[in-house]
Amino acid sequence: MMAYLALQAGQAQSREKLAALLWSLNGETQARMSLRQAVSAIRKSMHKCGSGRFLTDGASVALRLDDINFDVARFETLATGSSPEHLEQALAVYRGDLLDGLGLKEEPFEDWLRVERERLRTMAVTALERLVAHYSASNNLSSCARTAARLLAMEPLREDIHRALMRAYAAQGRINLALKQYGLCRDVLQRDLALPPEQETRELYETLRARRMSSSPHSTRPAAVSEPAAGSGANASGSLSGGEPMAPPTHYVKSAGINIAYQVTGDGPIDVVYVPGWVSNLDMAWDSPRFAHVLNRLGAFSRLIRLDKRGTGLSDRNVGLPTLEERMEDVRAVLDAVGSSRAVLFGSSEGGPMCMLFAATYPERTAALVLTGTYAKGTWSKDYPWARTVAQVDDDVAAVERQWGKPADMSNAAPSLTENMVEREWFAAYLRNSASPADAIALWRWGTEVDVRDILPAIRVPTLVVQRTGDRWVRPEEGRYLAMHIQGARYVELAGRDHVIWGEDCDRLIDEIRSFVTCAESTSRKTVSALTG
Repeated sequence: MMAYLALQAGQAQSREKLAALLWSLNGETQARMSLRQAVSAIRKSMHKCGSGRFLTDGASVALRLDDINFDVARFETLATGSSPEHLEQALAVYRGDLLDGLGLKEEPFEDWLRVERERLRTMAVTALERLVAHYSASNNLSSCARTAARLLAMEPLREDIHRALMRAYAAQGRINLALKQYGLCRDVLQRDLALPPEQETRELYETLRARRMSSSPHSTRPAAVSEPAAGSGANASGSLSGGEPMAPPTHYVKSAGINIAYQVTGDGPIDVVYVPGWVSNLDMAWDSPRFAHVLNRLGAFSRLIRLDKRGTGLSDRNVGLPTLEERMEDVRAVLDAVGSSRAVLFGSSEGGPMCMLFAATYPERTAALVLTGTYAKGTWSKDYPWARTVAQVDDDVAAVERQWGKPADMSNAAPSLTENMVEREWFAAYLRNSASPADAIALWRWGTEVDVRDILPAIRVPTLVVQRTGDRWVRPEEGRYLAMHIQGARYVELAGRDHVIWGEDCDRLIDEIRSFVTCAESTSRKTVSALTG
């Protein structure tokens, strides 16, 4: 009733109409009694808020929302705006169908709700159409792809939008994805309409296919570090084979007013979002041959999406201590910016808890979850006795402050690299360029205050937990705890002591991730196929 009154805000609704709308199955007398009880309950609740917005008299009921930021009213205002900024804001408000999931089994109410849902949905589709046209005309390729992908999720039979997305992918040099989009278009048209694609769509496909055959497809992957065969490792000097790495372009997206930096490499069929631990710097990562090797291997089977979390690296600094929810929304903003509707979340160390929260909150956007060297709780307690104690955390922080700027002490992060002065010098520079000393210490303490144990049972996506047996930061018991409390999780324990993902036997780690991710993606596709017939 409150939702109905809110959408008719300021307009008095007769009690007779409300009773018939919401309680028609109960008979007239019972319907009026139910209405009186509902009005009484709402009046009491509104009175506790000190508000006179709920207006009633003997014959009618009304709700006044003049100065309330009501989402539907805000969406309607923004969706009719003329600027792309207004349209983007409108679509940020529109999260799905009106009152999604609510069903009263009252035919009058369901009829009203059906009409309202379609009206608002049509406004959202129109806003998306206008944005696709705008971004296409202004050659904003990533925004065009992102918006077209969202529109196709709502209107999968829109062949013109399939073409727009194919052109955006092709202009980005992602020919394989453009051709894959044609296949998706062809399949949905055949399944739902028993029709082939239009001639214009087929001609675009043939043009792109000929382009791929006549020249090597352009990839956003850094080409400088060659990719060894799976299972190859570091050479005698401790570095991996390949030339000087080259950082890919860095892009930015706004998330609640904060600039979040991200990079995209690889052109594989699976989107993988890597969320690093503690602090990071997107550009500096490529200066380590070992780290660049790992990133290139990940990009060999996926479109790898990486970001610097708010407050670190190339993202906005001095933004205060974040919440897991804020960082989760930052990831969602990056996914929207690159046009990814569904991705594998890969979180290592302190990046893991936020990925767990994302998977529990947005299962429809999480294809799978990969966790390495991560934890559910950051500080020791009787019911979680494996984490570091408060005294140990104080010692860690003191060591960070004492050693900041010097060649990094790798004895805990990567014991196998303690004698590798090149890696130690690089890691120290990586940390310096990731955060200031004060911010790094504050974020270290923040990471020890995390506790996501309560959300683990809510995770319902394919999950891989990988743990090193001798990890000095995160003990194997913590990885086993995650696998035990996440339904259906697969647990893999690897030999070794290094906490960082580019440490010893890093190829074995990537092999495990690749095998799991590609299998999870294949299973997901088969499930969708079975459900859709």
